[in-house]
Amino acid sequence: MLVLHLIEASGKGNNEMLNLNQSATLPSSIASLHPCKESIFNISNRAPAWPDDNLGEKRDELRAALGRIGCGQVLLIRDRVIEASATARAILERECCHITGRVTGRETLYGALKQLVNRAGAKIPVGSTSWLATSSKEGITSLVNQIVNARSDETSTVILLDLDAHPEPTPRTLQRLFGFTAAETQIAVELARGRNLLDIARSRRLSRTTIRSHLAALFVKTQTRRQVELVALLGRVAVLP
Repeated sequence: MLVLHLIEASGKGNNEMLNLNQSATLPSSIASLHPCKESIFNISNRAPAWPDDNLGEKRDELRAALGRIGCGQVLLIRDRVIEASATARAILERECCHITGRVTGRETLYGALKQLVNRAGAKIPVGSTSWLATSSKEGITSLVNQIVNARSDETSTVILLDLDAHPEPTPRTLQRLFGFTAAETQIAVELARGRNLLDIARSRRLSRTTIRSHLAALFVKTQTRRQVELVALLGRVAVLP
């Protein structure tokens, strides 16, 4: 047996234990049958690096999830925006409207980003990853966190969090998680967007009795008691696909 040969090779008739921290060499009789250049105790798990064909799809799903909670990503090379998620673009375009009254192109998007960075009293070093929280209603922007030298190339990443956004769950998530009907799902989404019951009833031409009946059903299915608790819960599940 292989184990017996190893013990014999290491002990040589005495009571010494085989030291697993040292290189163990197979006896010549076995090594000739099983040629190997490495110690049997020094073989690491070398799993092949398989390409992930779904990497782009996973990235899109992650961006969509972050977008539902008002979080967007901007990728920069020096003083130029080379990529911006839909949520980040919406935040920057809103800032552009405040600056110039119109939205033009990537240069204006960079100008809007620069405005937000200046408002936060921050700088974006090359190769860094920075988190900015911003509110156009309050006119404030704050640097939440920053990692310098997060990237080895000349690109920088800025994560924008829209403090004015209302996290919005997907209808499918609400129906699968809580068992909402189609009508209840529509009302839940409207509540998550920050609308009040009276406006929802008017836009959907529902009576107060009907809208309150749907709200009561939402309370029961989510095990909440107040509208503020319901909206907070809807915001928490918004990150789910």
